[in-house]
Amino acid sequence: MYDHAPYAVRQDIVDTHVRAWRHIAAPGTWLTGERRVAIAVETRHAAACSLCGERKAALSPYTVEGEHDSLEDLPKNIVEMIHRIATDPGRITQNWVEGVIAGVIAETDYVEIVGVIAHCLCIDTFTDALGIARHVLPDPIEGEPSRERPAGAVKDTAWLPTVPPENAEEALLAIYPRNIGDAPNAPNVRRAMSLVPAEAISFFALNDVQYLPPEAMWNLPVNPRSISKSQVELVASRVSSLNGCFY
Repeated sequence: MYDHAPYAVRQDIVDTHVRAWRHIAAPGTWLTGERRVAIAVETRHAAACSLCGERKAALSPYTVEGEHDSLEDLPKNIVEMIHRIATDPGRITQNWVEGVIAGVIAETDYVEIVGVIAHCLCIDTFTDALGIARHVLPDPIEGEPSRERPAGAVKDTAWLPTVPPENAEEALLAIYPRNIGDAPNAPNVRRAMSLVPAEAISFFALNDVQYLPPEAMWNLPVNPRSISKSQVELVASRVSSLNGCFY
């Protein structure tokens, strides 16, 4: 994927991006591969939407009405969701989430859509930073979604149900860091997509190679990167600030 890049790209990043691109194309937990690729296409298209531009410039995005410039391959409520998350996620509210779902989008579908958007934006931003063309989106892979909802999901601190570590199955536990003895810890950001474990697991595989794996985040001596942890956190904090991330 990166033979033509102006800088050498670590093999673990290449391997993880190849896997993530296939993950987007494959049938998910609740959505078909065709729907997932369509979401990725619309995610890229959102940046050129005039309504999103007006909302981004407004004091409040909720005061600007209109129609999205969309490819019309998806229902309007899903287009609204994709465009808002892709262009102005820092000002999303609980009322907006509940309104966009409103008996039309299942909570599980919402989380899976978020996962596809996050995968696409993550890799597109990486190629943009390298100054190379974005990868051609993959062809959908045929098949049916697995439709498996984790039994341990609960609704507590988040707007949607999540899976706490004490209720998580082994595959999901792998993304929850163990920073105090052997007890797994689940920071909110790692619990966020746990209602659809496959999305959470796949996304944090990206996170762990582009940022830091869990064992390095709470262990100061552990640093798998060629720059210092202080430099890593400086970049992470600056990017988060520019993105309007409330973390």
